[in-house]
Amino acid sequence: MEPTAATNRPRRATRAEVARTVAGDGATVYILHNPDADSYLQIDERNFFLWEQMDGEHDLGAIAVAYMRQFGALPLDRLDALIGQLTANALLEGADPVPRRAPPAEPASRMARVEATAFQREFDWEGADAFFGGLHRRVGRVFFTRPALIVLGLVAAIGFAGFLFLHRVQDYRLFKVEDSYGAAVVVMAIATVIVTFLHESGHALTCKAYGRRIRKAGMMFYYGRPAFFVDVSDMWMAPRHARILVSLAGPAVNFLVASLLTIAAFWLDPSTAAEVLFVAAFVAYLHGLVNLNPLLELDGYYILVDWLQIPGLRTKSFAFVKDDLPAKIRGRDRFTRQDLPYVVYGALAAAFTVLTVVLVVYFWQRELRFVVSALATGEDPLSAVLVGGLAFIASTWLIVGLIARLLGWLGARRRGGDERVEGGDTAH
Repeated sequence: MEPTAATNRPRRATRAEVARTVAGDGATVYILHNPDADSYLQIDERNFFLWEQMDGEHDLGAIAVAYMRQFGALPLDRLDALIGQLTANALLEGADPVPRRAPPAEPASRMARVEATAFQREFDWEGADAFFGGLHRRVGRVFFTRPALIVLGLVAAIGFAGFLFLHRVQDYRLFKVEDSYGAAVVVMAIATVIVTFLHESGHALTCKAYGRRIRKAGMMFYYGRPAFFVDVSDMWMAPRHARILVSLAGPAVNFLVASLLTIAAFWLDPSTAAEVLFVAAFVAYLHGLVNLNPLLELDGYYILVDWLQIPGLRTKSFAFVKDDLPAKIRGRDRFTRQDLPYVVYGALAAAFTVLTVVLVVYFWQRELRFVVSALATGEDPLSAVLVGGLAFIASTWLIVGLIARLLGWLGARRRGGDERVEGGDTAH
């Protein structure tokens, strides 16, 4: 990197924040954050030593000498790479971040927007941080007191017992409301949207409880399905236990909401209203359990990653099982302590596959075969209309997205061909 006025005597960004944490291998790492530029950078201890020398008083030569005295080697390549990373993330005073790419041509931009809307499009809620911050100050902080947590835990336990009672003893159905699968589909669709919003709100409120910022939040369309999201990646600046609790808060809200719905259904006489509440509770429980599953890259996975302090656990485990495990077995090599998380995670992934098959068979025998039969025979017209309509909407979004992707690819190919022809003419 060619030194500039900003990098010859580099000065740390005034508002930069630093968080210290420990990686899975026991090494200390640091997270640098510039809240003005909304940028984050993880560096090791040696780079952090260089970062601390960047006070605007020492030039690059003096910083390199200080590093050599500390570690016995010159940091030429390391210092150059670090300056580039700090500059790109606006972590040096007077150093502008790397400019963004120019926007694509207008037709390509339109196709990209159509494709993004069909597959995954976000609609940001600009006031989310202020809203959840105010909600936490006025109401939310009560839920983080010890007495409130004990009461909520008891409510969750009572609600789950009630759910099992209604399902096993009272024979409440998971996929049926008033003898109609179609009505259950409507309840489940509405409940999924509401439960997702409450789930994300749990993450947001817990993030504000630790004084961190919600970077963005809002609604998104994921393959045509509406959903809510909250970006709490600012929690990287908080302690490890805080990150775990923020990840846990979403599923905890699911279980609490499900328990409250179940308790309400339990105290009602058997009726349509009670069945609606029971199906909605099932949706909340299912959503929470799926998110807690550490074998999917959802809340449970990030809880496990933070607990073990092994970033990229899933990728590393699958690579170990595929490449290293067979060689160790053939060579009868002993497993090291570092191998254990990868072996266990790989084994759990295999067990989860078996469990998934068992659950599919259970639900098929218990519920799903009746749903399919009702759709196939036409004995439940409402189910056929609703399920068919949802399938049509989902497939339409996918088809539109695929067409937009194809047109965008053809447009890029055509523009590339035009540039090659133009370049060829110039050469001649």
